Amino acid sequence: MPTTINPLRYPGAKRQLVPYISRLLESNNLLGSTFYEPYAGSAVVGLELLQKGLINKLILVEKDVLIYSFWKCVFSCAEELCNRIEETSIDIKTWITLKPLRDVKNPHDSNLLDLGFAGLFFNRTNFSGILKANPIGGINQDSSYKIDCRFNKPLLIALIKKLAQLKDRVEIHWDDAINFMNKIKSNFLKEKSFVYFDPPYYSKGEKLYRHFYSSVDHESLANFVRHSKHYDWLISYDDAPYICGLYSGIGAKYCPFYLDYSVSKKQRSTGKELLISNLPLPPVNIYKKLIINN
Repeated sequence: MPTTINPLRYPGAKRQLVPYISRLLESNNLLGSTFYEPYAGSAVVGLELLQKGLINKLILVEKDVLIYSFWKCVFSCAEELCNRIEETSIDIKTWITLKPLRDVKNPHDSNLLDLGFAGLFFNRTNFSGILKANPIGGINQDSSYKIDCRFNKPLLIALIKKLAQLKDRVEIHWDDAINFMNKIKSNFLKEKSFVYFDPPYYSKGEKLYRHFYSSVDHESLANFVRHSKHYDWLISYDDAPYICGLYSGIGAKYCPFYLDYSVSKKQRSTGKELLISNLPLPPVNIYKKLIINN
């Protein structure tokens, strides 16, 4: 049985917050609710809560075509995806062949399985799991780390098959986070819901994600949350005075926690992050070392 539940490597993944969010849901009578992740990414929080039986349903929204397509494949054609993983060579030739799929703007413009596999492939073979980055080891593969060093086929297949068992309790949507939330406002009047916003980092989002946020986008999210009255929500952000300013004056609660990032053995930095919510937030007892070697 795999010791982790997620097949994706993801910059800023928040798995260490799962116990904290579990307690937050329990203390606010939100166990068994519908859990929304409008910025799905690795979806690690919602998927683990769902596997633990702490939420009833998971709604994932993702704007990146390749990540959306990967999750759509996991929950709609897992067997085909696993066969593709088994049959495909993990090498530079495959990387070059799949590279044009990084330019697809709409998932309906190409084959879903091709896009979904490409999302997983680039996530597992690119530096730090960044889809727009270069392959581990470089194009010439002249590094001690090679392109396939993070692509454990048996483990990935086992993880995908395990997650696919949850397909009846997971919805996947390709959309902009705020646009989607505006479209389904009426749902919150019918069901017990909780929304976990994990938007692109303010300071380093442009380096990490294909769909990063400008200051205007961060302001739009803050304005949206300001008028959200029919559900409870939690936001995780990198700590920045600008972000604190956006959420001041709306009655939000703040709680800091720390992540120790490392993209190599020689490059380490400690980052302070924030949890922001309309619920009372107890202190976070987390000091996480996030180590990403290639």
